[in-house]
Amino acid sequence: MLLLEPFWVYSSVALCVACGRKELLKVEDIWGNRFFSGIMVMIAGVFVPVENWILHRHAAWETTFIVRNVSDSTLIALASLLHILIALTGYWLSMHLLRKYGEDAVIKSTMWAFSVFFTSQGLFYDSLMYSGTYDEYHAGVEKTFVSFFYTDRFFDAYIIFFLLYGPVFYYLAISWNSGYSTEERNTFIWKLVNEVVLHAAAIFGAYFFVCGAGVLPTKFGLYRLLPMLLMHFVSHGLVVLPLLLSSTKERED
Repeated sequence: MLLLEPFWVYSSVALCVACGRKELLKVEDIWGNRFFSGIMVMIAGVFVPVENWILHRHAAWETTFIVRNVSDSTLIALASLLHILIALTGYWLSMHLLRKYGEDAVIKSTMWAFSVFFTSQGLFYDSLMYSGTYDEYHAGVEKTFVSFFYTDRFFDAYIIFFLLYGPVFYYLAISWNSGYSTEERNTFIWKLVNEVVLHAAAIFGAYFFVCGAGVLPTKFGLYRLLPMLLMHFVSHGLVVLPLLLSSTKERED
């Protein structure tokens, strides 16, 4: 989904920076180090090609049904350039936050980006997770949230994407988060979990309030809290929990 992918790219990059926090604070040249090289391999070498393939196969869904299909390479080229620019900007910003404000600032920006990306899919599932065709969408044909999980776009954009991008992302995050003491590792992970819970309270509390106040259109009912909760907690769990595999000083000794 091109609309939300900037949040995913930034959060992926920033989390990797947060995981490599101790060594990155020592580097003199933020562009000339193995961390930047690894991040660019992850984004330019894996994320961009996989996303381009998904965009080509599911152009209508990827563009939130603005276009029916991709007839030439212009849109794909622009999407590739956008992703790489966001990765470069995100790396610079997260490094700036790390050096000036510390790891907590990077963690907060990372987890807010993840929260926006995940929760928005649940809130706007009738467009961002729509299971119908381009014509059905513009004809106003309603589809359920669950029906999306039985589509080829879910298989391509979530399962195939996860199988290709996940190993690289997890390798960088887990290996860069290794070498700390058990207490340091667990404290870092707890900070991530704490952000997930705080964001849930803020986002779901605000949504409950505006629904009760009748501010939103009638289609935005309390029933949308279920897909929002599912996308928020399950997706965050897939990001955060694997970091428990990071080796510690005690384990290495």
